[in-house]
Amino acid sequence: MGAYSTPRLETAEANPDPATEAPETPDTATPPGNRAFAVAARVLGWVFFVGGLVGAGLGIAGLHVEITVAGLILACTAGLILLKLRADQEPREIA
Repeated sequence: MGAYSTPRLETAEANPDPATEAPETPDTATPPGNRAFAVAARVLGWVFFVGGLVGAGLGIAGLHVEITVAGLILACTAGLILLKLRADQEPREIA
């Protein structure tokens, strides 16, 4: 069954998928006017991330499941936002 469900190589090459093509990227990922916003977002992201970890630690220490779960959700969400901000920042030159 698996051999019939995968496309042949020549079929995939003959019909390129527009979703897999690389989109055009702008010259800068963050416009100069948004630098203050990006810095503030990163600082707040780190504050929420550390706060979530501290909350989870306090919840574990106090044996409170709700506090632990809320802290972990906060830390995970802030971590994902920080990763997104990191991916959106300007690419650094490789020297």
